Amino acid sequence: MIKSKNIKKTLSVSFTALLAFSLISPVYGDSSTTSSAGASTISAKVSARLNQQFSNSEYVTYLVKLKDQVDTESVAKHAFQKASAEQISPAAAKLSVRTTVVNSLMDTAEKTQQPVEEYLKKEVNNGNVKKYKSYFIVNALAVTSTKEVLDNLATLPEVDKILPDEKRELQKVEIDKDAQPAVEEATAEQAAADTAVTEENAQKSVEESVYKDAVTPSRVEWNISKVKAPQVWAKGIDGKGVVVANLDTGVEYTHPALKRKWRGLNASGQTVNPELSWYDAVNGASLPTDSDGHGTHTMGTIVGSDSNGTNEVGVAPGAKWIAVRVFNPDTTDSILLDGGQWILAPVDKNGKKHPELAPDVVNNSWGGGPGLDEWYRPVTKAWRAAQIFPEFSAGNTTWTNPGGAGSVANPANLPEAYATGATDINNKLASFSLRGPSPYGEVKPEITAPGVNIRSSVPGGSYEGGWDGTSMAGPHTVGLVALLLQAKPSLTVDQLEDVISKTATPLTDSQYRTSPNNGYGYGLIDALAAVNSVLN
Repeated sequence: MIKSKNIKKTLSVSFTALLAFSLISPVYGDSSTTSSAGASTISAKVSARLNQQFSNSEYVTYLVKLKDQVDTESVAKHAFQKASAEQISPAAAKLSVRTTVVNSLMDTAEKTQQPVEEYLKKEVNNGNVKKYKSYFIVNALAVTSTKEVLDNLATLPEVDKILPDEKRELQKVEIDKDAQPAVEEATAEQAAADTAVTEENAQKSVEESVYKDAVTPSRVEWNISKVKAPQVWAKGIDGKGVVVANLDTGVEYTHPALKRKWRGLNASGQTVNPELSWYDAVNGASLPTDSDGHGTHTMGTIVGSDSNGTNEVGVAPGAKWIAVRVFNPDTTDSILLDGGQWILAPVDKNGKKHPELAPDVVNNSWGGGPGLDEWYRPVTKAWRAAQIFPEFSAGNTTWTNPGGAGSVANPANLPEAYATGATDINNKLASFSLRGPSPYGEVKPEITAPGVNIRSSVPGGSYEGGWDGTSMAGPHTVGLVALLLQAKPSLTVDQLEDVISKTATPLTDSQYRTSPNNGYGYGLIDALAAVNSVLN
């Protein structure tokens, strides 16, 4: 367990909804009273917790999951094969695959949901449905209706499950504003290197001096130096041309470390089509904002730096960012699905979807409980199929999840998610960092990055240190993805994972004696080694 003042900003949500997705095509009847057989069907498909909600309210919001779901992995595989046969450029191939995946998802949703929507429209006119929204990233709808409408939907053979639109709360945490600057413990080897500076160890000596001076805001932060990002910048690689994103509490776009990097601003600093670079799935704000600070802090670790060269808090300061607010301060399943869908294909003012404007990598510094729970798996599968790198924080210990073997949070524990654990300045695993294996028997987290006493941007145009959490570690991995994609844009999600894992610095301790392991994964990310491996 970690001390209360060391439990830092992280989004922790308790995801319990189990969404089983497997498929067929719909034929709809009317909204007549259900038979006894229908009642049995309703009981099998509808969550008991959802039925209880109707005892307190006439109208309840819930999720209707259809059986017909797209195998996005298969769609992407065939699209890549077609692109290869046509011998188009890697960039064109990626866009073709992404567009094919999005079109397949949209076509399936349109065909199978049409009869459902016709029924719901009729019930809107009858006053039995207050509102509904269709999703395509998962073939589903969010509906706010009476119990009668829910029962009628449940009797339809093409409906798989009807589940509550669960409310997800932000974990109540505090920031250690009195935290002292991180200081690396001196070792005999480091002392020898400091006193015997030769040509072969000069680079290491410079790196160590950066660690020592990292407390000065005009210098690179210790955690950014720790993952060797500055040496990559020296090669002219800082993430330029790559777009990153986060699903979080929002981002303060006016922050000096972030403003000029928001894709919604042109070279003159004017706002251009902001709806294609920002989506507020909670409150509908038209411009990026963050009343909590968590999203601004995580984005800072990905791309943050002041224009005058100070406050180098980000791994990939040359990258552009876009963002989705899904927490303020709580959220629901439907909001998280909505945000995940926008990441796949940003939407313009006229409702047209633009998969070509999707980000290259998305940071998810949030998560729920441990164990097998596949409710968000279709989203992570769709992102991967569309060549959007899905990074998730491994999760932090809580009173309901004290850590230990198999504690890694969902969705980070999914096979399609790339999970990041947290280490301190001495490369020791943070006490709060959750451990693997995953419910699928895989090593989790796959990688670790600095996540203790991290300084980054916060709302109000300022900076703050003393933030602990795997939420702080994950953005380092996202920044590394941006560096790699600038170095070699043709890299696929699978290749990016392979490069990051294989070039990591293996980490072990008395509990984890071999590498990879279920504490550190393959080890601490090494931006220099990773980028060199693809350049070579």
